Amino acid sequence: MIDLSLPKSPYGYGPCGQDLRDPSTTRTLSAIFVGGGSLSIRCAQTAKEMGCSIAAVLPTDDVFRAWATHLGIRCFDNVEQIYEFLYDVNVDLIFSVVNPVILPAHLLERARVGAFNYHDSPLPRYAGTHATSWAILAQESQYAISWHHINSGIETGNVVVRCPLSIASTDTALTLNLKCYDAAIEGFRALLAMIIAGADLQGRPQALANRTYFPRNQRPVAAGCLRWNLSAQELSAIVRGLDFGPFHPNPLCLPKVVVGEDAIPVRYLEVSTRSSDYQSGSLLEIYPDHWRVATETEDVDVWFGAPNGPILDAIALAERSRLNVGDRLAILSADHRLSITSICEALAPRERFWLRRLERFKPSQPPYVSSLQAEQPPKWHTSSWHNINALAEFSPKDGVECLLSAWLVYIARAEGEAELQLGWRPALDKAQIEERSAQKLIASIVPMEISIDLDRGFSELRAMVAAECVLLRRNASFARDLIARSPALLGVKALQSGQPWPIGVMMTKSHGPSVDKLESRPESQMALPGSLLTLEINAVDGSFRWHVDENRWAPGKIGNITQHLENFLSVATLTPQQPVGRIDLLSAEERSYLLEELNRTEADYPLDLCVH
Repeated sequence: MIDLSLPKSPYGYGPCGQDLRDPSTTRTLSAIFVGGGSLSIRCAQTAKEMGCSIAAVLPTDDVFRAWATHLGIRCFDNVEQIYEFLYDVNVDLIFSVVNPVILPAHLLERARVGAFNYHDSPLPRYAGTHATSWAILAQESQYAISWHHINSGIETGNVVVRCPLSIASTDTALTLNLKCYDAAIEGFRALLAMIIAGADLQGRPQALANRTYFPRNQRPVAAGCLRWNLSAQELSAIVRGLDFGPFHPNPLCLPKVVVGEDAIPVRYLEVSTRSSDYQSGSLLEIYPDHWRVATETEDVDVWFGAPNGPILDAIALAERSRLNVGDRLAILSADHRLSITSICEALAPRERFWLRRLERFKPSQPPYVSSLQAEQPPKWHTSSWHNINALAEFSPKDGVECLLSAWLVYIARAEGEAELQLGWRPALDKAQIEERSAQKLIASIVPMEISIDLDRGFSELRAMVAAECVLLRRNASFARDLIARSPALLGVKALQSGQPWPIGVMMTKSHGPSVDKLESRPESQMALPGSLLTLEINAVDGSFRWHVDENRWAPGKIGNITQHLENFLSVATLTPQQPVGRIDLLSAEERSYLLEELNRTEADYPLDLCVH
């Protein structure tokens, strides 16, 4: 194994990667690159500069694909295509760079010289994902990146090149990733030089007994919530290890402070030079832009705000949270920490699903809106419970599906839009309901998304709505800080609010006082998934009611919509194959009134006078 901490590598490369070889020893090698991002591009460029030809690439993102396409390099979409390609073309090398795809053994065998992977850690330590963050959280001071053989395990092959580097006490995930980026390119030059020079590529076996592995869905303890009974250095490590900068997605979580019913993102944390000797979590000072808080060791100064937003007004935050100097911030118990961690890790695999939906943010608007801009706080009105006579013979499950389908068709017809996105309040499982601390960290409203084709029959649309409901239940919810962790959502201002969607839907299971706080007090703004109008459906008996903001929506229209749904369902349930766009919403009386009575404009006029 070559260690680039040496003044000069034995294979002709200095510590900065300059080429010291005799050009006469260079021979042409062919390579395939699998991966994404700018590091894959830099490594591929380096390979071309050093005389290698790039036979093809398997890009895992649009950045690498666009670069390869621009240069006329063949791009594949999956591993199987590469394998078929290698039946006819001989390739010397396969390089895996920032690559989430596991390459099968039968593909690796096609590389005549070898297959090598880059990992941003000193293997076998910190194998898996997000290695730099875990290293900072562990307060490491020495670190390294590795280029290793790819074998049947996950990052277990012999290490061929290692580039050591140090972690400063001020390093964040962003700055350490930049250090690793530079070291990766330097290490790649050294690896390629070894290959070109025909050096021994066996490398050094990993001491797998010392291996630590971090799966993609693992999250820091308490999902980044600061625990004031830790040392100031540990708290600093949490904030720095979760700081990916304002322009890079944060794949883990934001550092947060639990204050009352909120979890406030932390932007910066600085360790003071002194210790006040107050109890951990004591609020020592409140400044305009930060708080000073006591810990187990030194005091710390804490600035609040999402990475891509402004610094929060610390005085206003304290006033809103009813905190004064001398008060003590909450410290999570061991059980709460464990519960929060497990709940957030359970939701982590669904983040990609929700992120795609949030990136397509397009809120549907209800009919009869008087003003889309709220000039004053919402004034909630809740209707009485209703039943649809046409659904009386249906089971509760079928009745709920029919009602929800009819409502979505109604919105599509009223709005003239086929693609709908509404707010949906997910049902929490037992563990999430019992862990109130976790509820502060989980989104209470998620996007429901469906396409309504008015040329389809009601039965077909109902099946699509049922499938969407299954999808919503399966994916549950997402960490509330996901939006602030995603630069792609930075420009979507509405997502910063508690109720991004004007229309919402929620399911409940009881009319009476036995339901939980959110269900029994629907007038609470944060309980409702729609900022203007929410349809609440009782899953037990199929009844429903409406919640509307009287300041922006006319409650008198509730009766109209309810009657329109009754009219629609009375036909749709009897002729489920009829295109839903052709089923009348209006009764014969209402249609006659709108089309005939309101259009009776004749008036008596003297026959001897001209119109002017």
